Amino acid sequence: MGVGLWFSEVSAQQAILPENLHLLRSRLDDYQLVPFTLNGFPQGDFHSQIVKHRVYQPTWWQRERCDYTLSLIRILDALLPAGEVGSISTLPIAWSVPPPTDDELARATAHLMEIAMELHQLFERTGRKIVLAIEPEPGCFLTDSASFRAFFNRYLSAPNLTSHQSHVAREYLTLCHDICHAAVMFEDQVHELNQLERDGIGIGKVQVSAAIRIDWQSKSLEERVVAWKQLSSFAEDRYLHQTTIRRDAAQGITLSEDLGVALSTVQSVEDLVGQWRVHFHVPIFLSSFGLLESTQGEIEKLIGILGGTSSQRPSFTGHYEVETYAWSVLPEAISETSLSQGIAKEIGWFKNSLQRASSSL
Repeated sequence: MGVGLWFSEVSAQQAILPENLHLLRSRLDDYQLVPFTLNGFPQGDFHSQIVKHRVYQPTWWQRERCDYTLSLIRILDALLPAGEVGSISTLPIAWSVPPPTDDELARATAHLMEIAMELHQLFERTGRKIVLAIEPEPGCFLTDSASFRAFFNRYLSAPNLTSHQSHVAREYLTLCHDICHAAVMFEDQVHELNQLERDGIGIGKVQVSAAIRIDWQSKSLEERVVAWKQLSSFAEDRYLHQTTIRRDAAQGITLSEDLGVALSTVQSVEDLVGQWRVHFHVPIFLSSFGLLESTQGEIEKLIGILGGTSSQRPSFTGHYEVETYAWSVLPEAISETSLSQGIAKEIGWFKNSLQRASSSL
């Protein structure tokens, strides 16, 4: 069974010790787990009482982020079975406020290229391929797929880089496509992934996740009152829950950096219009809960675009990782009594979705 691992900076420093790597590899082998991917986005304590904006530190222009990622490469290289491709997801440069300076973006580019060259040299030495997958997130400097591509084409391509560097960048620096994030930004996944392929940029990993979705126009006043109370129960203090509002299909979206901020702007439920989407990773087996819905359909749409783990697209590693991290902060009404049972239900639902997609090809 494939498994994704996360190491904080402190635990990565401990895991990289030879005796600990040997022990970890042995335990994974005992349980027949294949650690094909690492989550290198949160570098600090992702389980502290308040995370919020801290998850975006250090930024990619800080040396600490580069050194941490180099440690993850060493760990994944040591743990992966021979012949397996690995992926490491990472943050989208930084939070967007304040906007990075030209000097900071230049340093971020230099650090990303250092990682790309390290991965290239690892492949040249050992035949082991590992890719870094940059993960756009609402409100970050790379807030969506389009801004990721724009950054890549400007900073990680010729003429900003030599021809060799540009080739290495396209080989080892890829997109981490988080389906929840894309849904919150109202992305057309078919369009965005086709644009990515047109630009010659690979997909290192897909994070299988679902956001909260609520269409206020479809609800009566009484239903809005109930739905508002239910939605308010998802506003919690640990993680950031960016919220987008689209009043109609012809207009763009308005982004609030947290659900609590979005809720505070509404004077009365009678004023609610359009559709809201909230960056809260809800269990992927739920299509709806109470009067709220999830963006589960975007997961099935994505599978239809990319296919299964034996990908239809050579630029995709085939790495899917179910990425619901918010179990500990879910409202009681939809939380699972057992974390392991909840995770098993998610994996079962996703396996069935992959099988249905495969049988329809």
